[in-house]
Amino acid sequence: MKIGLFIGGAGSAGTLQGQISQIVEAEKAGFDSLWAAHIMDIDVMTMLSMAAEQTTRIEIGTAVTPTFLRHPIAMAQQALTVQKVANGRFTLGLGVNHKPVVEGRLGMKFHRPWRHMFEYLNIVHSLTREGKVDYEGEIFSANTQFTMSSLPEIPVLLAALGPRMLNTAGELADGTITWMTGTETLKRYIVPTINDAAHKVGREKPRVVAAVPLSITDDRDSAFEQADKYFGGYGQLPSYRAMLDREGVESSAEMALIGNEKEVEVMLKGYSEAGATDIAVQIFPTGREADSSLNRSMVFLSGLVGKL
Repeated sequence: MKIGLFIGGAGSAGTLQGQISQIVEAEKAGFDSLWAAHIMDIDVMTMLSMAAEQTTRIEIGTAVTPTFLRHPIAMAQQALTVQKVANGRFTLGLGVNHKPVVEGRLGMKFHRPWRHMFEYLNIVHSLTREGKVDYEGEIFSANTQFTMSSLPEIPVLLAALGPRMLNTAGELADGTITWMTGTETLKRYIVPTINDAAHKVGREKPRVVAAVPLSITDDRDSAFEQADKYFGGYGQLPSYRAMLDREGVESSAEMALIGNEKEVEVMLKGYSEAGATDIAVQIFPTGREADSSLNRSMVFLSGLVGKL
């Protein structure tokens, strides 16, 4: 199982240069990948493009870019541009986001999310693979041709939790990215569903990137309180609430991997055994010495790369 870092899922993601520096440092520390959430902060695809110029090896990806913010033509253009800068190290994570965000913040109708993603993905695929599209759907229409001299391959992962979205991820995309999803849910629902969908159309097993909060600490109670502060709100969103219910837990803070090094290593192995191909870790600080807490988790994780 590959080990990467995840930034931007709770609290401020930091300054533009700060996020770029995190990617540079992650590469130096040996991590396989770094994933950035598109929240109400900087544009992460622009940031990843800038970070790609300062790195050479690490995979960079969005986890995820909301589809409602861009027409699929614009998404394809930007993704191709980032991939050219990254020399093949960029992975595009797409998601429809959540109804409260789409309707409350963007003022748009959160309507037929599966159909929205199905049509969106078809347009993005046509443009990134063939450089042209002629598509008339129920939600999206696109008829254009790019003039780019070459089209770099772009892996696409979907934020897929529901069965129809998971089937689409297995049939058309390269895999899924999960959040607030535990090992039992992965083993009994996510992985079998997406693998079966891929198998039915003759595709290889898709990638399953499990994004999880993590803190290496000897003070579990304090860490849980901090996790609840950072991540407690996710349980109010229906898609994540469904994952928590499948896992049999009440609070989204219970999805955080908390404990000392030996304890958390066992937890991480559980994700590998459940079928995750990648783990994307959002490290959160606990205790009075925040920097020391973060450093302890970073050292631990970097030492596990290539061993799980």
